[in-house]
Amino acid sequence: MGSWGITLYMRLSCSLLALSLCLVWGSCSPDPYPGEKGKILHAGLLALPKSLDPAGVEDMYSGIIASQVYEGLFQYHPYARPFRLIPALAREEPEVSKDGLTITFELRRGVHFHDDPCFPDGKGRELVADDFVYCFKRFAHPAVQSKGWWTLDKKILGLNAWRKARAKELEDLQKEGKASGSLHGMEVPVEGLQALGRYRLQLRLTQAYPQLFWVLAMPYLSVYPHEAVEKYGAEFQNHPVGTGPFRVKRYNPVYRVVLEKNSGYRTVRVPDPRRRPEDRLPGWDWEKDEQAGLLVNAGKKLPLVDGMELRFILEDQPRWLYFKSGYLDFLIPPKDNMDEAIPAGKLNPRFAKRGVTMETVVETGTVYTCFNTEDPVLRNVNLRRAISLALDNAWMIQNLYAGQALLAKCLIPPMIAGFIDYHPYMKDDGTAWIEKAKEYMKKAGFPGGMRKDGKRLRLRYESAGASATQMQFASRFAQDLRRIGIEVDNIVNTFPQMIGKMRKKDFQIAGLAWGFDYPDAQNILQLLYGPNASPGPGAANFHNARFDRLYEKALTMWDSPERTRIYQEMAKIVAEEVPWVPRVHRLRRVLRQPWLKGMKYTQVTYHFWRYLDVDLALRKKKVAAWNKAFGGGDR
Repeated sequence: MGSWGITLYMRLSCSLLALSLCLVWGSCSPDPYPGEKGKILHAGLLALPKSLDPAGVEDMYSGIIASQVYEGLFQYHPYARPFRLIPALAREEPEVSKDGLTITFELRRGVHFHDDPCFPDGKGRELVADDFVYCFKRFAHPAVQSKGWWTLDKKILGLNAWRKARAKELEDLQKEGKASGSLHGMEVPVEGLQALGRYRLQLRLTQAYPQLFWVLAMPYLSVYPHEAVEKYGAEFQNHPVGTGPFRVKRYNPVYRVVLEKNSGYRTVRVPDPRRRPEDRLPGWDWEKDEQAGLLVNAGKKLPLVDGMELRFILEDQPRWLYFKSGYLDFLIPPKDNMDEAIPAGKLNPRFAKRGVTMETVVETGTVYTCFNTEDPVLRNVNLRRAISLALDNAWMIQNLYAGQALLAKCLIPPMIAGFIDYHPYMKDDGTAWIEKAKEYMKKAGFPGGMRKDGKRLRLRYESAGASATQMQFASRFAQDLRRIGIEVDNIVNTFPQMIGKMRKKDFQIAGLAWGFDYPDAQNILQLLYGPNASPGPGAANFHNARFDRLYEKALTMWDSPERTRIYQEMAKIVAEEVPWVPRVHRLRRVLRQPWLKGMKYTQVTYHFWRYLDVDLALRKKKVAAWNKAFGGGDR
């Protein structure tokens, strides 16, 4: 952030502080949205978005915005659990060849990009198959340097060779001192990316890739017009042009983004399973969602609101006060306000009286302790089992997560196919199993924690950062292991330092977490596949022939009961061989204002934002009552 950005951010922080004081004392008019017209969704983002260029969307906050502006071939169903994909810009499910290597999409007709000055007449032109070819190639171009390249790496026929050729061209041009242009070579075709006419797109794969459809729903592979990239250049990241239900009206990268509804958006309706049987997806308990009021707008055309105003409120206290006063429509309470919001894990009666509701969501991710199984000491499986038995995960949940986590006995979280409630080296209640741990210390050859040379066993634990929570985590880990005779040295690293050590296999134990990129167990199981060992993503350096065979078998299988059984068997191997100790699946407690309708929260996708609605009359009435001067209302 430049000096101008820092100065503006400081001014905005001061404004937020002043507003906070108004909210607390009721001594001034605190309305942060003066003159607002129509139904506008209000939300606060915890960090600044990095880029609104789909190829550069790598963080949650950029993804939230991009997912309202852009679309891809698929999107997540807003309510179905387990998660399901539905066609977005694809007109229907694609044609897939018997070998799974050729996938052909028919695109929706009559879809137009947002009106924008990048077009000759300012009117958004029609989307065609060539637009997807362009966006896929730009995503792969080495000049763009997308961190999402792993999603297509070695997946599409000819794309890696095309990417390598472009890199060589750029290198040669730089050596010659010539201006290359950031997207040199885009006109060169790719064998596996073909537009078969105006509305037909074909992908040819190097091998079956069942996770592809999840990838096609990620912001990375959203579609946009080449005209916008050519007109705005580097500023394209701040000037998005898509086909989605909302378009950017105003964007200040350190303050807020204001979205307005796309008046030319095609007809997309809220699922209506009661009246439309074709909306009843297998596995979706739509009647339960209907009873919960989520389908109150069933059958209505999107978008349901006139726009969204997303404030970048980086400080916890102003964000919490915004919500308490009705100026944010939903919020995950900050850690320091959890006791006020959800005492003893239950919604504060004061908020319940207001009509606020709470949704508890299990995070699609896992916090775990990782062992370097190639380390001369930790290759001892009985030692790893002893450590797993000694860890007091119940204490950690209560004291480090304030009860906002579930015990993880499986590396695969609930709601993901392959989850099993099984771990032979962990108590069901998550408390430490010290006596059994000591038995395994003897089996490992370290009775009472003593080595054969008479010295006490000492291990290194790597932390990524020195925050109070991380230090508490490391301290408790050392305390747990001391009970079975092991001493622990806590090594504090920056995150890049820790990643560097892992790539060199220069560590013993580390505290890590993994959030899923898409809801398929393959996304986490890949971290324990032998060929992915360091310097690849598999920091545990786990090598198990049966696990690897099962992984390879499942890798090209489409979702099925058989593949789920394979995932479960792999999870069982991990539980028994303990290259990791799964610790917790974090919980997200989402507070919703009484006027917010249709929300089923998840952090896996941000498509659900499109289906949110606001009862404007109720919001105005409630907010006025809650913000009477001099502390009036039921606050």
